[in-house]
This record gives sequence, structure tokens and C-alpha cells, in this order.
Amino acid sequence: MNSTILIVDDMKVNIDMLTSILRENHTIMAAISGENAIKLLERRKPDLVLLDIAMPGVDGFGVLGYMKNRTELARIPVIFVTGEHDSEVEERGILMGAVDYIKKPYNAAVVSAKVRNHLELKSYRDNLEQLVYERTSQLAASREAIIMGMSLMSESHDKITGDHVMRIKDFTKVLAEKIMEVYPDIITEERFRQIVLYSPLHDVGKVGISDTILLKTGLLTPEEFNIMKTHTLDGAELLRKTETFLNHSDDLGVAIEIAECHHERFDGTGYPHGMKGDEIPMSARIVAVADVYDALRSSRPYKKAYTHQEAVDIINSENSEGGKCHFDPTVLNIFQSVGQAFDNIYK
Repeated sequence: MNSTILIVDDMKVNIDMLTSILRENHTIMAAISGENAIKLLERRKPDLVLLDIAMPGVDGFGVLGYMKNRTELARIPVIFVTGEHDSEVEERGILMGAVDYIKKPYNAAVVSAKVRNHLELKSYRDNLEQLVYERTSQLAASREAIIMGMSLMSESHDKITGDHVMRIKDFTKVLAEKIMEVYPDIITEERFRQIVLYSPLHDVGKVGISDTILLKTGLLTPEEFNIMKTHTLDGAELLRKTETFLNHSDDLGVAIEIAECHHERFDGTGYPHGMKGDEIPMSARIVAVADVYDALRSSRPYKKAYTHQEAVDIINSENSEGGKCHFDPTVLNIFQSVGQAFDNIYK
């Protein structure tokens, strides 16, 4: 494979000598100064850089520092080309990230061998990183499939399709993304990813609720409602047991929060623990809005499907009538701003 090499030196004769050694097997780019090298690197990424140290203006250390501070350039191997015989200069370059040194005057065989070796190492590393990326992507896809499978299993009793759990995931993503944008201190990128990923598991505990209760067309009796409420605790317990089979990197803490707490209410009147305000995990506060909205929009054996505006009005009333405060006011405010996205997702 033909590789591209950037040669940086303030002496044209040195560029010409290195070019004559390498041009048969490589594509050569050249820069006569550190400033010129940086401009070239902004437009095109070489596979390797041969970099002179002693140059006026931006020297070799300056160019290397520029590269190491940019993600897209940091992994390109840099070989310093120098006439210096100062061990401190060599040490500084290696500590900054240079992979090797080539001394002047040039030995063509040494130059070719060092360039070839470092290009082969780069190729091996790039291939390994690609394999790791592909394997990680496969594992992530498998995990999402398992999560969706568990979610569908829990919903299969009351004949809800996969559309429901996918909508919950999409609603949750819209809400959490907007919260992260408006209140960056509330949700980190990693927390956002976990909330969205595990949101379909909110009702996983329903797998233990009988069809008699799940499919009942009329109102539940107090006894039946108490049984229904156990799906929060049962779901959390199921996920805790599942977590024991996983390694530490597959922490299900957010999934457990969502399953256990998505029926808590901000004013403390929810279940199963009667949590209030910030005692309720943010993950559950977000999924609570998504879940109620989807339930209102969907027809059930015991209710009709409401329009988007009707659903919004009902949700708003839950935070206004008689001093009730079902939902976190912050989450509810964000919900108001993304309401059209919710309607689009449902449709």
C-alpha cells in the first residue's frame, strides 16, 4: 500500500535528499517550515511525518505539540530528523511522543528501514483498533437486542408491540438530550447514554403480573392495584439478579433506577417508596414523562387513545390541579419545548 509521508525541513536540500530515498515507494508531501507544515496538516493527514527539529519560527517541537493536541493528528507517527547529538533533545522528543530519530547525514538504508518499520507498526495498530471497534459495536448491538427482547417479553402479556418500547426509548432520548443541552450539569454524556439505553426496561417487572390484572378492561380493585404496583420492585430485583452475572463495566444501576422509580411522583405520592423531589433519580423522572405520554396516546382495554394536545393537557394538569406535582417541574418544562417532537415520534 502506498503511504503518504510529510517531510518538514527548512533546508530544501534535506527535503530533496529524503525525497530521493523514499519517493519510489511512497507519496511525498513537503513543508519548508513549521508554519507551512501545520497548514498542510490542517488539509491532509499523512501516514508518517519526518520532522526537522531546528527550524526558525515554529520548530519541530512546536509542530509535534500541535499534532499531539489534535485528536485527528495525535496518532500519526513522527520521526525527528536532526543533526543534534544532544541526549536531552532526544529525550524531550521521545517524551513528547516522537517514535524515533534519524540523524544527519542520512544513511539511505537506515532511513528506509525506520520508515518501513514505523509504517508497518501504524498499519498493525490501525487494523487492531478497527477490529476492536467492530467487536465493540457488535457487543453493543447484542446488548441492545437483549434489552429490547427483555422489554418485549414484559410487555407481551397485554399485547403491546415493540413500537411501544421503541417509542419510550425515542421519547426518553429527546427529553434527556434537551435536558443535557439546557442543563449540562444535570446529565453527563455517559449518563445520557445509559438512560436512553435502559429506558425500554422500565416495565420489565410486569413479566410477573398475571394476565387477569394486565388485561382487565375495568378499573382495578385496591388489591389488584397493589399487585400491579409490585412490578416496580420485581423489575428492579430481576435486574439486580441479572447484574450479578455481568462484569463491572456492565453496571445496570441506571436500569434498576428506572424500573424501580418511574412511578414515583415529585410530590411524594407515588410508589413504591413514596420518594419526593430530588430523592427520585433523574433517569426515572425523565422516563416517567415519556411513559405517561405514551400511555395517554395509546388505546388500552380500559381507555381510549388521546390526541397529542389532550395528552399534553392531562400531563400539565398533573402539576397544577390542587397543588399536585406528579412530574419534576424541570423535566416538564423541557417536555413543553419538545412536544412537537413527541407527536412526530408517536405518528
